[in-house]
Amino acid sequence: MVTATPHNLFRRLGPALLLGVALVIGLEWGLPAAGIPAYLLPTPSRVINAALQPEVRLIYHTGATAGAAILGLAISICIALTLAIAFIFVRPLEDALYPWILLGQSLPSVALAPLLTIWLGDGIAPRAAMAALFASFPLLIATIGGLRRPAPEQLAMMQAYGASQWQILRMLRLPAALPFIFSGLRVAGALAVIGALVGELAGAGRGLGYLITTSTYRLATDRAFAAVAAAAGLALVLHGIFLLLERIIVFWERER
Repeated sequence: MVTATPHNLFRRLGPALLLGVALVIGLEWGLPAAGIPAYLLPTPSRVINAALQPEVRLIYHTGATAGAAILGLAISICIALTLAIAFIFVRPLEDALYPWILLGQSLPSVALAPLLTIWLGDGIAPRAAMAALFASFPLLIATIGGLRRPAPEQLAMMQAYGASQWQILRMLRLPAALPFIFSGLRVAGALAVIGALVGELAGAGRGLGYLITTSTYRLATDRAFAAVAAAAGLALVLHGIFLLLERIIVFWERER
């Protein structure tokens, strides 16, 4: 098992951090030198300055987007787990529903955002619903694949000992599926943030999507970039949380 020492962390994250610092320095000096106007592409210092302005209320809008994304992610977890378990137990149900799920995934979700705002109002509900739409499908696919991970020999042995289908699910299928589920959660967390942003862009009075809309309308691109950076940071935080939970809960995978 690899120990998470500062040396190991720097070895893994150091190149990415150095690249990020070099990119920031290059943009800070290169954009003015190239004569690019600040309203088209602001320098990192202008973006940071805009993020710190009290009237921007970046923390407030980030919290609104985070609330919608987390609620949508929770809904997607319930949907994905329920459907995946149902598909494992009732194969005809999967044959009947899976093509429609694929069809729904192929629909332009962005086009549904205004409709959800009309149907559900301008509160958190349409933004959470859009986040759930974005996050459910990859989590469902990962969960189904994980629940079907056990080999036929393992299933036959459990059945030979008289285990019921629920006991097999609890003691064999779910533990085997946990690495897949957490992999799906890391993807779903980022997609939930994107879904919440799309819902806010379609019409909302708060959130990072609302801040991006109003900022670009006023050509305040530094504020828009600050909102984009906050959204990226929120997605990274969710990814890190699920990665940490995976290391704690799926402890047997750390030795591989």
